[in-house]
Amino acid sequence: MTLVSVLSLLDQIFEWSRLRIDRKGYSLRGWFRNQFFAHHEIKDFKIVEFTGKKLLAVEFKDQVRKDRGLTDQPIPFPCCFGRSIDEVFKTVRSAIDRTPRSSRKA
Repeated sequence: MTLVSVLSLLDQIFEWSRLRIDRKGYSLRGWFRNQFFAHHEIKDFKIVEFTGKKLLAVEFKDQVRKDRGLTDQPIPFPCCFGRSIDEVFKTVRSAIDRTPRSSRKA
């Protein structure tokens, strides 16, 4: 129990696990997995219920799902970091950059 507490404290101090939202997109870094979603790839965020719990999920645009080989289901976005799901949902949803971009690939 002490080891878990120390690791959790170190995680808070050194920010190993974090969600960063910037001009490029959403960067979600955890202890074992890093994910990045560009603004132009995201259609929306939604709250889904799974086994009685609210979960935050990202919904990709059709072309992005096709390019990444994903299903039509929303992808879990595990980033509450001790905050309520509703608070994080409002934050990520309001931060989507919906600026039109060229669909050409560089």
